[in-house]
Amino acid sequence: MMNAIKQEGDTRMNRDVNKAFEILVSGLETALKYVREKAAQASRQGKYEQAQKLLTQAQQMERFITDIRAKQQEWQRLTGEPRRVRKGKREAKRLSRGECTSQKAYRLPILRALVALGGEAPAQEVLKRVFAEMEDLLKLIDLQPLPSNPKEPRWRNTARWERWAMVKEGLLRRDSPRGIWAITERGREYLRQHSS
Repeated sequence: MMNAIKQEGDTRMNRDVNKAFEILVSGLETALKYVREKAAQASRQGKYEQAQKLLTQAQQMERFITDIRAKQQEWQRLTGEPRRVRKGKREAKRLSRGECTSQKAYRLPILRALVALGGEAPAQEVLKRVFAEMEDLLKLIDLQPLPSNPKEPRWRNTARWERWAMVKEGLLRRDSPRGIWAITERGREYLRQHSS
């Protein structure tokens, strides 16, 4: 009988500790979401240095949350509690359709930027104009850095991929100097046909 009471008390204590871990992680994830939103807002406003600082803070918070989860698992091993499978564990995965702005959406803004810049310009200038035009259309995930390159927001990478697709279709020049994007006559015609 005493054994059963002790076991029930241990189980309740373990449940309470696990619940405390879950509450802590939930609060930290809420704070992380807030910091990411502030980073996205700073990025949309062109405050890239502030956005980068906030993203660095978000990465530190992610590591801290990972450490807390590891401590929870350590607690569970220590007390013999079965490990609970956490939903929402971050893993590198391919984004599903519609989760970020489509690559094709960058096509007309790139062509318009090049025409406004005289037909050719450094990639950074083109991308600056593209961002100004698309800022309100971009999703939060577009503004977050790539897992493979924390210094580049996803939208810039997607725009670069669209630029490459346009080169293959003959809308942009293949032989432009490195770092320079240039429109072709075919690209100008495409823009005329697709501008409303």
